[in-house]
Amino acid sequence: MVARATTPLPAHASSRRFFNRLRKPAAAIAMRLGRRQRLLIAVLWMLQVVATSDAGADNWPGWRGPGGNATSSDEAVVLQWSPTSHVVWKVALPGEGSSSPIVWGDRVFVTGAVEDGTRRQTHCLQFATGERLWTREIHDENPEITSALTGHAAPTPVTNGAQVVAFFGNAGLVAYDYDGRRLWHRDFGEFESELGIASSPILVGEHVIQLCDHDGKFYRTFDSFMICLEAATGRQLWKTNRRGLERSWSTPLAVPVGRQATELVVNAQDELRGYSPTDGSLLWRITGMTGWVTPSPVYANGVVMATSGKDGPLLAIRPGGRGDVTSSHVVWSQARGGPYVCSPLVYQGRLYVLNETGILSCFRAETGERLFRQRLAGKFIASPIAVAGHLLVTNEGGTTYVWSATDKYQQVAENRLEDECLTSPAVSRGKILIRTKNFLWCLGQPDAPSQ
Repeated sequence: MVARATTPLPAHASSRRFFNRLRKPAAAIAMRLGRRQRLLIAVLWMLQVVATSDAGADNWPGWRGPGGNATSSDEAVVLQWSPTSHVVWKVALPGEGSSSPIVWGDRVFVTGAVEDGTRRQTHCLQFATGERLWTREIHDENPEITSALTGHAAPTPVTNGAQVVAFFGNAGLVAYDYDGRRLWHRDFGEFESELGIASSPILVGEHVIQLCDHDGKFYRTFDSFMICLEAATGRQLWKTNRRGLERSWSTPLAVPVGRQATELVVNAQDELRGYSPTDGSLLWRITGMTGWVTPSPVYANGVVMATSGKDGPLLAIRPGGRGDVTSSHVVWSQARGGPYVCSPLVYQGRLYVLNETGILSCFRAETGERLFRQRLAGKFIASPIAVAGHLLVTNEGGTTYVWSATDKYQQVAENRLEDECLTSPAVSRGKILIRTKNFLWCLGQPDAPSQ
């Protein structure tokens, strides 16, 4: 079965590269030009934004895909597969890893770890065939303590079409170009967390943001912090200490506020917080989270949705404001039902929340009205994604449930890969990529042979 959306979106990766070359020179000379010339540069900037948006339609550049919201605009994907059906390619991966794959253009990136985490690996594969193009390593003789579910390669890497950035806890943050040349490497110290490190890096414009929450206060090493680096060079732009905050495993989300501003929303211990991406300053906070936070927030229609476990609250909030905005910016809330690990998803006006025991709840995103509750078999660590009017999520046993985006649960498929899975899928150009314990799978219809 193949699902089709209504409007295919073409990719213009070559246009993006062209306008990227124009962007920095244009910005540098803009102030010295007259009105007509500045208007021309503004048009070039808009064309670059359009080219970037179109290119992003076919890419899955980081944790939870474009914009961090786990939604693909692909027009057609297969909805049914098995180990012998609709497998475009299957590639064995060395070692362990619970990071998810990412895609940009003809490249797939995924991370892993071998020899008990002393060697952390970044793999680059050919999208069409799964051929491994290169593997690069960084070494660390004192890996962080972790759990079986987290491992030593849990954060998902991120890419902008020129560099790929991967985070490996004690082994640090590293960037490579697409030929596998190491561009920079930053060591942040030795983290204290009995359950490991899992927050993924994100890109905001030309900057890398990395959340580093751990139990440093408890062990009296160093405070949790969030750091911003220049993507091209690794140069530190700002660092914000998160004093008093301990372990969390969520990933920040960049959201628009008003017509021009952007904020970083961080879901972590006890509070949801908003930060400035410009200097890392704390802008606002909303209380109500629990002390155990793994789910990343999502954004849709001006509202951020956030959950926390175990069996903690669900919050729908408006970003913006200053200080404690708990009493003014909460749109709606549910006192219980929040998952410990799985991140929520907003798609076509509905909020989907899945907990680790397989309880799937669907709410009307605008009001919090519950539409249905359904039990899926198995245990879940992965988070759901949405594509072409359907939702997909894979349980720990490697079975992916597919259901329609409607007000009632209508299952479309139950697909078994018969291999353990802790990761979330990626979608690109009609293909679904799933990383299981032993393999990276590319699922879909084979491409037509070139003439």
